Amino acid sequence: MKTKIYWVLTICLLLTSCSNEINNKVIQVNYGTSFGECIGYCKHELTLKQDSTIFHCSGWSQQYPALTFHETLAPSAWDSAKVNLNIKSFFALQEVIGCPDCADGGAEWLEIKLTNGDIHKVTFEYGNEPTLLKNHISWYREKLSKNECK
Repeated sequence: MKTKIYWVLTICLLLTSCSNEINNKVIQVNYGTSFGECIGYCKHELTLKQDSTIFHCSGWSQQYPALTFHETLAPSAWDSAKVNLNIKSFFALQEVIGCPDCADGGAEWLEIKLTNGDIHKVTFEYGNEPTLLKNHISWYREKLSKNECK
């Protein structure tokens, strides 16, 4: 009897942990930069989903209308966008780190959306990413630099 209870509890625990893992899957990554004292297209954003990439650029005035470009995202690129990012540690980061865009130094941000609806956005000084993101943020910078908003 004790053995049956043990196995039932073990199976329930496994099913619960698998379900929780699925609910915490990354479904969208947003990355962007902005510069407050800027003329032109000063805000650049990148939205990545499993099969698509959206580039969005805008300025601070109507002289620079918002531009949006779409492209298909290869499965390998989607995997690269998520690789080596510890989601639990990312969600533990403060929402604002340092002094983003102080003295027109610019700001960067990274936002992660999970299947369970949780969203966390971290904004930091341009070029001064948190240690947790040091080996990860360069991929987003490179991807964003290839947009057509320049």
